Amino acid sequence: MKNDSKISIPLVSFSSSRESRQPGAERGKKVFLSNSYTRISPPMELPDSCYGVRIEDACHTPFLPPGCLAVFSKTDGTALENIYAVGVQEEFPFLGKWMQKEIPEESAGGRRKVFMVPTPLHIPDSRISPIAPSLHHALLFKDFMSPEKLRVIPASKILWKHPLVYVQK
Repeated sequence: MKNDSKISIPLVSFSSSRESRQPGAERGKKVFLSNSYTRISPPMELPDSCYGVRIEDACHTPFLPPGCLAVFSKTDGTALENIYAVGVQEEFPFLGKWMQKEIPEESAGGRRKVFMVPTPLHIPDSRISPIAPSLHHALLFKDFMSPEKLRVIPASKILWKHPLVYVQK
C-alpha cells in the first residue's frame, strides 16, 4: 500500500435498527458482509483487513465526530485512544473505549482476589476466592451510544475486539 494512493475498504454498519428482529445466535454475525466500499487516502500505511464505520450520530467523544469515517483493523494492534469495535455473543457490535486493560495472571499473583459477594469462606488473609477464576476475567468498556453507563463484559462472551487505526474527518 502506498501512502499517496487511494485504497478501497469495505463499509460496515453496527446499526441497532435491526433490533426489531428476535434476538438469537446470529445477531451480529453478518455485520462484515458488505457490498459497500469507500476509497480513502490515509497518510500512513494501514494494516491488512481493515473496514470502515461511518459515524452518523454524536458518539460522545471528540475523537469521533459525526460524519467521520472510523477505520478498524481485524488484526491485533494498538488502538487510537483505546477505542475498539467489539463483538459480543448474542448482541449487536458496538464502539467503545476500553477502560480496563487485561492483567496477566503472573502480575496479579501477589494480589488478593476481590470477592464479588461475601461468603462464609471469606478469610481476610486468603489469596483464594471461592469464585471461579474465569469469572474474574472481564473487560470494562464505555459504550459510546450510552456513555452514562460502563459495560462489564466477561471475556468469554467477547467474539472479537478490533482496534481503531485511523479516523478520516
